[in-house]
Amino acid sequence: MNDIATSAHLLAASDPGCRESARVMSPPGEGLRVRRILPGEPLGDVQRLRREVYFEEQGQQRTRSKRISDGLDSSGTVIVVESGAQAVGSLRMHDFGAPAVQVEYGSLFQIDAFAATLPLQHIAVSTRFAVQSEQRLKRVVDTLVEEAYRHSQDHGIRYGLMTCAPSFHSLFEYYGFREYLPPAILRSGDAVLRMALVMDDEAHLRACDSPLQYLVRNPAAGEAARNWLLRTFKLGD
Repeated sequence: MNDIATSAHLLAASDPGCRESARVMSPPGEGLRVRRILPGEPLGDVQRLRREVYFEEQGQQRTRSKRISDGLDSSGTVIVVESGAQAVGSLRMHDFGAPAVQVEYGSLFQIDAFAATLPLQHIAVSTRFAVQSEQRLKRVVDTLVEEAYRHSQDHGIRYGLMTCAPSFHSLFEYYGFREYLPPAILRSGDAVLRMALVMDDEAHLRACDSPLQYLVRNPAAGEAARNWLLRTFKLGD
């Protein structure tokens, strides 16, 4: 599960202040486009991007090939931002309906608490975040997060889960994530925060001044989901 912590480090390197696969989304910025690679489709240049970021930049050992691809790639949707034919940013999304995802991430995120009230297909986890070093700009990261949000809306996701290093709490808070469990220690020894984004939580996204506030579709459902999260995990508002 070390890839989750790595994802957080990569996203935090960006500056928060500054199709389905055949369907290319509206251009997010000059020279950029964003699309979704569906489960089972080839990752193409995303593999190169991961290798460049995880190995060449971070100096990780090539024997840890799991950093580039693993069995979950075949069942996840990958959001990719491209400049020309080159992938410059990507992240992978899974819902918890798949047993393999439950085994890999269920305990970390205490998924049983969610399963008591709604189908696991309505909860997603984001991993494998990678952004090319020279592309760590607000528009690239915003584009990835916004398209992941749209993908979640399109698939009925109510909660998006992720981890981050404690020093990067404010970055993810900017997008609307909140800590909902105490910090966890991964097998690698890394301490990570466990965070949740409540879909369509209009009041919270507005309070964070998150770019996602403009994508809200169902604020009533978002309010109900937020209240459940606060009550279940005994959080302050």
